[in-house]
Amino acid sequence: MTEQDIRATDSVTLQDIYRAAQQIKTTVCRTPLEYSQPLSALAGTEVRLKMESLQHTGSFKLRGAANVIASLDAEQRRAGVIAPTAGNHGLGLAFAGQVASIPVTIFLPRSADPMKVTAMQACGAQVTFFDDIEEARLTAMATARQSGMTFVSAYDNPQMIAGGGTVGLEIMEEWLEAEVILVNLGGGGLSSGIATAVKAINPAVEVWGIQSEASPTFARWKALGDTVPVDLEPSVAEGVSGYIEPGTMTWPFIRDRVDRVLTVSEAEIKAAMHSMLNFHRQVVEPSGAPAVAAVLRYSKELEGRKTVCVVTGRNVSGSRYLSLLNEAPQA
Repeated sequence: MTEQDIRATDSVTLQDIYRAAQQIKTTVCRTPLEYSQPLSALAGTEVRLKMESLQHTGSFKLRGAANVIASLDAEQRRAGVIAPTAGNHGLGLAFAGQVASIPVTIFLPRSADPMKVTAMQACGAQVTFFDDIEEARLTAMATARQSGMTFVSAYDNPQMIAGGGTVGLEIMEEWLEAEVILVNLGGGGLSSGIATAVKAINPAVEVWGIQSEASPTFARWKALGDTVPVDLEPSVAEGVSGYIEPGTMTWPFIRDRVDRVLTVSEAEIKAAMHSMLNFHRQVVEPSGAPAVAAVLRYSKELEGRKTVCVVTGRNVSGSRYLSLLNEAPQA
């Protein structure tokens, strides 16, 4: 591990996560940890669902966003924040910014789910569209430098990681006996935070990051131990797909604290969405479903190991949701 890597992983500690929990407690809600009889029967072990889809904004992203907003100084609060996002990160910032009366600017790809866009605008965020998320990211960074606004990455930010880590605190507080935690993995902020929290409390807990086969950046990096170029394809789970900068601070966390990075197919993600509706009466967006898909795919490897699936979001328009359910393979 290089000195730079040590600095990266030391940038977020259990103490930081406890501090984040205190800072955000009036903005976020404590989400349920629900027993899943169907998934438990399938995996031959007790499976519980950490329902971050029931967070105030419909996504775990509010935790990190609220922690970022709470950490701004007076000058930063006046200037406001700016972020590129596929949706939930921007919605979290918009909500937290509205609560704290801080201006929020969001740069979005044109493909963003209309439901998320409407929700951001309802919270008072200024929204601008771009051809794709990478153009949005690069333009947001340039705008931040020119305007004095604080650029907020959805994952490459210690406050975002610490905020996400509060999910791990809640899991450990309610179910210290958990042995495996499955976490949807995009840029790695949530997985980094959860792994930091749970392993500081119980080092025996394993954290598995779950990616789409269409966008397997961390799966490839983890397998090879290096940040090599990775071919990406479009995914229905846009929140856990797309380009990841090789220099992101989350890479050392994923490499050293996340035990495994596994992938699921696009069809399995849709099947997991269908399963959550059919068996749990819960609407889950594509990016919220990979951890559930992993139970369906890797059930034999989970047998006998108490397992938590972090269900990360529910924000999807009705028409898109119904279309994806119709495409789901039927058992």
